[in-house]
Amino acid sequence: MQLPTFGEVFLTTDDVQGGLENLKLFKGKLISSLCGGCRKLFVIEEGLDNQGIISTLHSPEHDEYDQTFSQDSHNLQSFDFKGSIKTIVTGKKHTVFLSDQGDIYSYGYGEYGALGHGGIIELPIPKKIIRISKVDTIACGEYHTLALSNGDLFAWGRGFEGQLGIRKDVETAASPMFLSYFYKNKIQLIACGAYHSLAVDQQGALYGWGEARFGQLGTGRKVSEQLPSRIDFPPEQPMNQSELRVGKFLPQETSFQVVSISGGYGHSAAVTSTGELYTWGFNQRGQLGNGDKDKKSSYYPKRLMQDISGIQLPGFNKVMCGYYTTYAIDQKGGLWSWGGGNLGHQNDKLVDLPRKIVLEDRKFTNMYANGQAAAFFASLRTISMKPNHGPSTGGTIISLIGTGFCDTGRQSARFKLGDQYTEVGCEYDSLTDSFRCTTPNFEEHLDKYPVECVVEVTLDGNVYVECEQKFLVYSSKIVISSLQPKCASIQGGTTLIININIDDLTASYMKHLNVGFQPRNKKKEDKSAMKQSTNKPLNPLDLSINDPELDKENWMCVEGFYEKGKISCTIPNVSQLQTDSLNFNVDVSINGQQFTGNPMVFRFYDIQIKELQPDNVMSEGGASVKIIGDGFFDTTNKRVIFKTLFGERLIEIMWDKQDRFYSFVAPPLSWLLGGQQPTPELLNAVKANGVTALLTLSGIEWIPIGTFYYIDPEVLRLGPFVVDEKLPEEQKKLLIHQEEQEVDHLKDLQGADLQKKKDEVQKQLEAEEQEINYFFKKAGHYLSVYGENLANTESLLVQFIFNGNMAVNQKAIFKNKSKLVVQIPELELPTGIHDVGVEITFNGTSFSHSGKVFKYMAFDKSLNEQQKLKLEDEEIKKLKKTQPKKK
Repeated sequence: MQLPTFGEVFLTTDDVQGGLENLKLFKGKLISSLCGGCRKLFVIEEGLDNQGIISTLHSPEHDEYDQTFSQDSHNLQSFDFKGSIKTIVTGKKHTVFLSDQGDIYSYGYGEYGALGHGGIIELPIPKKIIRISKVDTIACGEYHTLALSNGDLFAWGRGFEGQLGIRKDVETAASPMFLSYFYKNKIQLIACGAYHSLAVDQQGALYGWGEARFGQLGTGRKVSEQLPSRIDFPPEQPMNQSELRVGKFLPQETSFQVVSISGGYGHSAAVTSTGELYTWGFNQRGQLGNGDKDKKSSYYPKRLMQDISGIQLPGFNKVMCGYYTTYAIDQKGGLWSWGGGNLGHQNDKLVDLPRKIVLEDRKFTNMYANGQAAAFFASLRTISMKPNHGPSTGGTIISLIGTGFCDTGRQSARFKLGDQYTEVGCEYDSLTDSFRCTTPNFEEHLDKYPVECVVEVTLDGNVYVECEQKFLVYSSKIVISSLQPKCASIQGGTTLIININIDDLTASYMKHLNVGFQPRNKKKEDKSAMKQSTNKPLNPLDLSINDPELDKENWMCVEGFYEKGKISCTIPNVSQLQTDSLNFNVDVSINGQQFTGNPMVFRFYDIQIKELQPDNVMSEGGASVKIIGDGFFDTTNKRVIFKTLFGERLIEIMWDKQDRFYSFVAPPLSWLLGGQQPTPELLNAVKANGVTALLTLSGIEWIPIGTFYYIDPEVLRLGPFVVDEKLPEEQKKLLIHQEEQEVDHLKDLQGADLQKKKDEVQKQLEAEEQEINYFFKKAGHYLSVYGENLANTESLLVQFIFNGNMAVNQKAIFKNKSKLVVQIPELELPTGIHDVGVEITFNGTSFSHSGKVFKYMAFDKSLNEQQKLKLEDEEIKKLKKTQPKKK
């Protein structure tokens, strides 16, 4: 990792039962290094004025030889030193640290020359080692130290096991000595195990020297190597190849350029430039991670292939060995561990295959392990932001989501557009461990949209970490072009399609759309005021679309979905909304928070259908039908649909603004057969079941009107209806108005009885027909009208037609399906007998065409009763003369 940087420090020790503890102390601190050795762990942070602040992570009892550290302060005591400490490494009884100037200092006990100051045995205060300078890297074993300066490698301390690598005859060195073995070969990486050393040259080749009895040098079964020896990576078959559960391993050619090395008490590990991880050496506690149940030492490097679940391992960047543990960071920042000790897995201290330490969203970049514990560093991450897009006018409240955030009082975010940037302050939300800020106005720097903007976060105003997600600045002039439909029921539930002109880049960001519905005041609205109102943040990140926060602007929001230039949403139910208007503003919040400020008008309706007038017509259609109800208004998409068993038909309707009703012309019945040839069977099927009628104002949502019928009234004959005048008036009325049961006079009769009854019926019909044809009826008399499939409707009428084109309608009395009764009205005719036609209607508008007539006697209003009786006698005599003679 590039240090110093912000992030989080995690620690695994006996104190947390091998689990992983997040050390909150280091949040918001610039961490320079994790370091230590043997039984010590340090965190170095960069403080004010660039001086290093060192914190110890180990227990005080591990400082028994160290007088420089105070148990109370846990910070280095003052000594003659200018600059800051870059890293600290420790042996069993000595400590060495490297300054930012490349100088090294040591203190502690000098057994075997470990301090590097010649014969000095003890130093309570750090002293500069003057034999070398411009040091880049240092490493410690238990009693020896390595230092790297411009590619040249130096060593001092104990060398009985060959770990110094200076010469075969050098068993100790009290001062730094150059390793001539690498005279013409510059070194780039170094590491120490307890009693062995490792180095990688500029070409990526790995070397080892020192103790080898556990196989920790990877050069075979040996006791030790007194001089550096090349460690090879043989192309052998990977271990447990047949047990791999995911994928198939295919051997690949590799140059084995090593990029990370580490040594433990008796084992070693290395990572190559291709991400391959190798281990070798002592395996008594599973620290090699090869799954060997016998825990045998490995004397040559072996590549690790699978994790504890049998899944193929990812590529790795870095490896670190504790005394009996191994830790690794994969190429995605994931942390792994195995071996025997504190592994970061709660109460699980013995793992012989790599196991991932699961910490959500952390990317680890550095680590350090000693004999009992390990520390890990996860860099500050700004993983994402919500929302990640906003208008060019700014004002978007965004939540920055990541790891390592804290309240330093100096945290901020800056938005970079090329070489231009604007910085805004951030608020820390301790509940969600996130930052919140408001985007600036981008229109000062931009004139073309959309633009992806880089966002960087800082905790101190100096060191910035780039967000892994871009912020899209889109035009504030995006507007809705149309709505479909433009109206809907107050019950909601239908789909609204919003056409909007958005570029592909902006569209790709739209994951959290809101569609807002806002009641319009009946007073004239101030458009500019509304734009200002809706353009400010109405729905902060942590608010849902139903949050009361939106009540400030009376917005009701629903989730929207974008696809190919259209936003769709489900229209909300507003039936419980307290508002004096059903006209609403509809606007879109592209980022789930800010509306465009350019709404379109949408109308909710609360339609109450009362009746169809009439609800039936004749088969030929053509009659005008009214839809009566409440809540009606005019729209361009108003239609009625007729649905039958065989198909459906859309019908245009008209709006009567003055009386506020809809009307339409009923189509012929033959149009409702789905294109089939009209046959009596099809026509009668529709007549019997009726037609389902529905109304739409939007073209999408349909409102049931009721059942509409096609009925063809037909008059078969006319007959007298006689009531006994001696009966009381109430009884007369009852006889006239009550329905009669249809009687089949021929039912259950046979033979002579059947014929006799037929003759009687025929005789009665002839008598009634003669009375109609050769006798007259006067106003006030009752007339029987006989037909087929007569219907009892509200608009059941009998029409009396006279003088060619004059007519009077009279309410009919329904007796049964074959008979009606009607009282003859007074007709404006000259004195005398006239033929008056009789037709019937079930809907009040469409009448039958039967042509049936009866004789009507009209009187001049000036005649008295005697004169009327005289005229009647004269007319009766005339009519009798016209009767056919009986045979």
